[in-house]
Amino acid sequence: MEAIWSRIEAWLAGNAPDLLGSLNGGATSQEIQETDAFLGVELPADFKASARIHDGQSEHSAGLIDGWGLLSLERIRDEWSVWKDLLDGGVFDGIAGEPEGPIANDWWNPKWIPVTYSGAGDHHCLDLSPPAGGSAGQIIVMWHDDPARPLIARSFRTWLQTFADALEAGRYVYSKEDGALLPPDDV
Repeated sequence: MEAIWSRIEAWLAGNAPDLLGSLNGGATSQEIQETDAFLGVELPADFKASARIHDGQSEHSAGLIDGWGLLSLERIRDEWSVWKDLLDGGVFDGIAGEPEGPIANDWWNPKWIPVTYSGAGDHHCLDLSPPAGGSAGQIIVMWHDDPARPLIARSFRTWLQTFADALEAGRYVYSKEDGALLPPDDV
């Protein structure tokens, strides 16, 4: 994880220093354990290693990945709680998602742990409960108003590595107007 974050940090330093400054310091082992306990899960080792380097971004920061903010552990707990309250309240009864790959057909699942936030209720999630053929810890997108549930990467490490590769390949630029890293065609 350190090598991947070093690459991301180097790119941000040269291309989007405001975003580099938005990255939080690392979480402590106690904060990670408290988050595991709160969520009732064991977060994947690769995610924990990343959180020890950068515990997401400061709140209200510009979007890091496709314009979506990287959530801190505190924000993960907050966002997860919103979805859990909706689930417990029966809001998702009788509706299903449309998985694109080995993903449960739930609208939302308490073992889908949000790691990004679009600003509009959408998340990249760690999927800790995939069906056969999936990988625990795979990254999926959970749209708040669309049943599509695409598989993005087989692990958090792969997802972050792909992001670092994309930065270095010029597939993102920093848009001050949008306050986010976006594909060049979107700026």
